[in-house]
Amino acid sequence: MVKRTIDALQADPTAAPVGAYAALIVLLALVHGSARLGSRFAITGASQKIEADLRSDLYAALQTFPPRFYGTHSTGDLMARSTSDITAVRSLLGFGAISLVSTVFAFVGVLAAMLAVDPWLTLWALAPYPALLLLARRFNLKVNDRAQAAQDQLSVLSERVQEYLSGMAVVRAYTLELRARADFGRANAEYLRLSLALARTEAGFSPLMGLIAGIGTLVVIWAGGRAVVDGRLSLGALVAFNGYLAYLTWPTMALGWTLSIVRRGLTSMTRLEEITGADGTRSAGGAGVSEPGRISIRPPSVCAGLTDPATTNPVAAAPSLRFSHLTFAYEGRAPALHDVSFEVAPGETVALVGPTGSGKSTLGLLLARLWEPPAGTVFIDGRDVREIPLASLRAGLGVVPQEGFLFSRSIAENISLGRDEALSVRVRDAADVAGIAEEIGRFPAGFDSVVGERGLTLSGGQRQRVTLARALAGAPPILVLDDAFASVDAAKEEEVAANLRRAVSGRTVLLMTHRLRAACTADRIIVLDAGRVVESGRHEALVRRGGLYARLWRIQQLEEEIARA
Repeated sequence: MVKRTIDALQADPTAAPVGAYAALIVLLALVHGSARLGSRFAITGASQKIEADLRSDLYAALQTFPPRFYGTHSTGDLMARSTSDITAVRSLLGFGAISLVSTVFAFVGVLAAMLAVDPWLTLWALAPYPALLLLARRFNLKVNDRAQAAQDQLSVLSERVQEYLSGMAVVRAYTLELRARADFGRANAEYLRLSLALARTEAGFSPLMGLIAGIGTLVVIWAGGRAVVDGRLSLGALVAFNGYLAYLTWPTMALGWTLSIVRRGLTSMTRLEEITGADGTRSAGGAGVSEPGRISIRPPSVCAGLTDPATTNPVAAAPSLRFSHLTFAYEGRAPALHDVSFEVAPGETVALVGPTGSGKSTLGLLLARLWEPPAGTVFIDGRDVREIPLASLRAGLGVVPQEGFLFSRSIAENISLGRDEALSVRVRDAADVAGIAEEIGRFPAGFDSVVGERGLTLSGGQRQRVTLARALAGAPPILVLDDAFASVDAAKEEEVAANLRRAVSGRTVLLMTHRLRAACTADRIIVLDAGRVVESGRHEALVRRGGLYARLWRIQQLEEEIARA
């Protein structure tokens, strides 16, 4: 339209329909602007939704990985990948996609139009562009390496922040503030260095692209001006040709920025794929999520002792447990359990005792499939736990770990964990059994008191009893108590143990403990040593036998006498 306008003015200025041409140019500009605006709304909106989906999918994937995955990936690294990397992917799918597609359309469309005006002039205009392609390739490689290094260092920096914030009490107790600040400063300085190196690479490319575009314009003015003088090209065609060339200026200058976004996004996608495709490969070690394609609420014949995941009401009969020739080793370590075999009758309480490192906790982890047991070694009501969907299995288990973990929410919410409303009625009863209700009642807000992160506003014993109340509130038919009294004094231990004996009647209980006073009231005691079952029986019989249990009993009695003295 500009070409036609100028040519018409040059032919007959008085008769040229300038107003009509101007109106048409304005109309085309409005259509062009509306199309670009609409495409940006559509693509940017889609990228925001994809970002939300990616974050949800990544979080769901993180819940399915076994513990060994979290042993090799720090929390800070996972946080960096869950935030900055997903943001980089969003930029790739949003502004990166818009810029890339716009650049392709601009070059293809404008080159076609330039060729239609004058093929030889088009060749002159494109003469500097081979240098552009070489620079773009070199730039892309540099940005790839430096973007990867910067993102990796951001993971290190996030890890430092997470560790020092989580361990702030230790940092202050040991006056490590200066050392921690120096350590963080080194990581921060390295991230700054890598970020500046990336920024310098990106900053140097755009001026080069502008220089190449400017050289192309000078060539066109020189060659096109001669063509106009010689009469081979009209003035309007030269102006239109320069307009097309100017239209390529911004895509050319922005090519570096576009390639940077694309490269960063692809680098971040690779880092995310390292997580979702890690050797964690969606094992049954996840928290309540089955493997892909195996999601199930409850199979037709779940063992009678498990609860229905849709409810919190246990069935009447408690299940039996069986460990059959179980040998298990953590990755890269010697076996923690050697050929362990024993059974727990329905409704029986069995205590597992033994020296530290004898494998007591491992049995509870394997029963709950927090670590995956070998096939044919762990059974509930005669059914291999590997064949029971995780949602069904864990709905029937109440697990109290050695380290009580609490969320930064109210005590009532920590006990109920957001389960159905009917469970909230049992919160106080469960707290009574755990021996914590009276202490909670003395808090200003009672059960509505919000504990700090990881429950740090409570003592170790209080945290452990809150987690015990959490397990009891769901009324599961199987209880796994892993040193549930480790942080409780002797008097409180006897009170809670007496409450438990009444509360867990009719349930199947595995009690892992090194406190033998808690074990001596169990129906049966299994003694482990170096991962092997060495003794089994009731307290009195084991003491008379004079084996490992008897020695441990005498040692604890002596320790209690020394403490009383």
